[in-house]
Amino acid sequence: MTDFGGMHVATVTPFDAAGRPDLSLLRDHVKFLADGGVAGICPCGTTGEFLYLTLGEKVRVIEASCEAARDRLRVIAGVWALTARETAVLIRAAESAGAAAVFLQPPIYYPASDATILRHYAAARESASVPVLAYNIPAYAANEISLDCAERLVEEGTVAGIKDSAGDADRIAALVERIGERAAVLAASDSFATRGRQLGAHGFISALANVWPRAFARLWAGDESLQPAVDAVRQAVKQAGGIPALRRLCELRGFPVGASRLPGGPLSHDQLARLDAAFQKAQESGLD
Repeated sequence: MTDFGGMHVATVTPFDAAGRPDLSLLRDHVKFLADGGVAGICPCGTTGEFLYLTLGEKVRVIEASCEAARDRLRVIAGVWALTARETAVLIRAAESAGAAAVFLQPPIYYPASDATILRHYAAARESASVPVLAYNIPAYAANEISLDCAERLVEEGTVAGIKDSAGDADRIAALVERIGERAAVLAASDSFATRGRQLGAHGFISALANVWPRAFARLWAGDESLQPAVDAVRQAVKQAGGIPALRRLCELRGFPVGASRLPGGPLSHDQLARLDAAFQKAQESGLD
């Protein structure tokens, strides 16, 4: 089984004042994460706002991420696209750039049966020479990778593991039981960092680790005392709109990454005040 252990960061995509991906700032951010002791990064995922990036921008973000991470971090690149042909382009770009693996969500918007999801991942596998990870995030994708489907994907050799963002402890436990000896299970909800490790997940993927990589590396290593602080700031981010709020925390940490692209909008004064207070409390609680 391929090693996907440790704490990984679902990286934000920095934008410049004109709204273009800021690759220089991205490289600096990746180096900051590497210095923080995490095991890897996952560019062009949900936190990276992949839906708002063009195909060419995704390629450049993946390439810059791999360049900055070289010899220091494992890169698991997001390669979801609207068509199988575009996904294949992203897979080839990720491989050429040096990514260790790729991941992608199931089909979105239209309802997808298990058979459709199996075909979707089989097409990606045919295009790839590096391991492919499935990414279960039903709240956003509208289609869930069932436990039976996940097991079949592993049995058929289509995927080397699954990133699961369903936020369901029972599901993580079931995945570990059903596929954990043959494929990697990566928990991917910040509230599950401690619980995921306890349940036997092989690794973890965090959005908040963009802000506090050292703390999250310690959390995954077993410092469970940090989980309450993580839960509190995660709730503040959720209440303030998710990714735009995470971008504000990055700015407060000293890494301004620009505003979200439309339709993401600016935060209100009240949201900013709440986030600033949550950031200060998190710092005082030991997140660094």
